[in-house]
Amino acid sequence: MKTKILYLSLLLTLAVGCNKDDDNNNDSSTTSEEIASAAKIDNISDDVLQIVQSESDESQSGKTTETTESFLSDCVTTTTQQTGNAIVRTLDFGTANCALFNGNLIRGKIILTFNNDFNAATRTISYAFDNFYHNDRHVEGNRTVVKTILANGHPQATIDLNMTVTTPNGGVYLRTGQRVREFTEGYNTPNILIDNVFSVTGSWTTTLPSGNVQTATITSAVIAKWNCIHIVSGAIDFTRNGNVAILDYGSGTCDDNATITINGTIHQVHL
Repeated sequence: MKTKILYLSLLLTLAVGCNKDDDNNNDSSTTSEEIASAAKIDNISDDVLQIVQSESDESQSGKTTETTESFLSDCVTTTTQQTGNAIVRTLDFGTANCALFNGNLIRGKIILTFNNDFNAATRTISYAFDNFYHNDRHVEGNRTVVKTILANGHPQATIDLNMTVTTPNGGVYLRTGQRVREFTEGYNTPNILIDNVFSVTGSWTTTLPSGNVQTATITSAVIAKWNCIHIVSGAIDFTRNGNVAILDYGSGTCDDNATITINGTIHQVHL
């Protein structure tokens, strides 16, 4: 999903007239390289959320040290320590890149802290990074996920997006904001992924190495299906230097068609 947002960001850079090529330029324009790197932070957030949610549930409790399979791949070692109700779980991806199911490469550690209140209506999972890299980008920060069950029975996760990401060339990106992901279908079949459907809302701000700021706001819930490589519907407003571009993913069809609206002009795009 985030590969598509990366491609979109490059389109938006051109659409709002950003034509600078120097990453260190302090002008108010935003370079395509900066926007592309900022978009990749979304990829990091999604992968980390999937890991944190899957490794903080009851099915993973009571384990000591083991090689984790399925979602995390067999190159991850999980160590769990429990003191009373408090659980600390360390996910060690090693010092060499480890491929996730979606092909993204990670290394280092994610340390989760939570209680064994698996049946509580609301649960908070805290996690931190220890020399953690995602596709060779260094990720830092202490974050939280608040998991709840809605009145309709859907699991929901509210994700704190605050983190610092340093690229291989030394560019530092600061991300703040919040994303809410509602698990609308497939939550009753945890061992089957293909029927999963998520509805995502939220807004976030990214400060780029140049000091420029890009804001993204989901104005119509973004719908992602596990069995479709494309986002099927939803809309996001991207604001940069006072310019607004509106991305519309469509009305539910699994295809790469989308539109970008700038100054009232609609552009058909393939993501």
